[in-house]
Amino acid sequence: MPMSPELIVGIVLGAATTLYLLFGGADFGAGIWEINTAFQSNEKERKLLYHAIGPVWEANHIWLIFVLVVLFAAFPLAFQALCSAFIIPAFLVLVGIVFRGAGYVFRAYSIDSGRQQQFWRTLFAGASAAAPFFLGAIAGTLASGDSKINAAGVYEGNYLTDWITPMALFTAFFTVGLCCYLAAVFLTREAEHSGEVELTLVWRQRALATGIWMGVLAAVGLVFVSLEAPELAHGFATRAWPLVALSAICGTGSLLLLLWRKYTPAAACTMLAAANIIWGWGIAQYPVIAPPFLTLADSKAPDSVLWAMIGAVAAGAVILGPSLALLFYLFKLTPSDSADY
Repeated sequence: MPMSPELIVGIVLGAATTLYLLFGGADFGAGIWEINTAFQSNEKERKLLYHAIGPVWEANHIWLIFVLVVLFAAFPLAFQALCSAFIIPAFLVLVGIVFRGAGYVFRAYSIDSGRQQQFWRTLFAGASAAAPFFLGAIAGTLASGDSKINAAGVYEGNYLTDWITPMALFTAFFTVGLCCYLAAVFLTREAEHSGEVELTLVWRQRALATGIWMGVLAAVGLVFVSLEAPELAHGFATRAWPLVALSAICGTGSLLLLLWRKYTPAAACTMLAAANIIWGWGIAQYPVIAPPFLTLADSKAPDSVLWAMIGAVAAGAVILGPSLALLFYLFKLTPSDSADY
């Protein structure tokens, strides 16, 4: 039986969200680590961090823009309801992204290397933490199934406080930690790729410590979901459990590969572990797009619009896919001279 157009677009949204978590999340995490490097580390370590995120950091937000545009065009009722429910945390995400960019740029062009550098580094780090924190809060509120959106797509809650719940706060902190872990693993590989033995060991230790902590949080999170979001927990248990198991296996594998100093496979396992969180959540919640009632079918645009969008995305992927692959090949897969960053 062929897939419905709304399901195909939903898969596209899931793919774009995954890419934003992996690439944008790693960049956010690198910015969060600036809290450490701004106060403790030497210039060489800071240069490694900036070199790692420099070539692609600004492009990563394209995935977020893509998600919003597709959501608006393909599921306008859900877009309207979600904007009403999450106007405050969404605004704070935007503030974090804007101030993160400002901190990154003004750090490079500040007049001196003293207090101004410290200020812009701190701003960059704080804004890098704020954006994933509030994105995680939105995700946690949606996952809890308590977003106060009715079956007609009308938000009936309090937009000031409804997104501040135990589930939202837990997911917010978990998202920040996940970004830190992604960044630490990627930076470990980046340091080894650049021939920096000392920095490789430093980031390996940070990645291992963060990964162990995230494993504990993930186990606690499963218990938390069962208590705070029973419907989602049922979806995990009946439909998405293979992805939950795969995420746990890949997360454990990434830690073991870090111990064995296999950094490129460790990065791949870390990405798979994070990606399976997104897909597991989507499958567990399907077909609902704006909990607790609004489904993909209820909120979709006309099929003609959906099919036109699918065609446009497919055509765009023919151009974007090779371009993105070339970008990562040039800046991430080919050897680089550490002295250049």
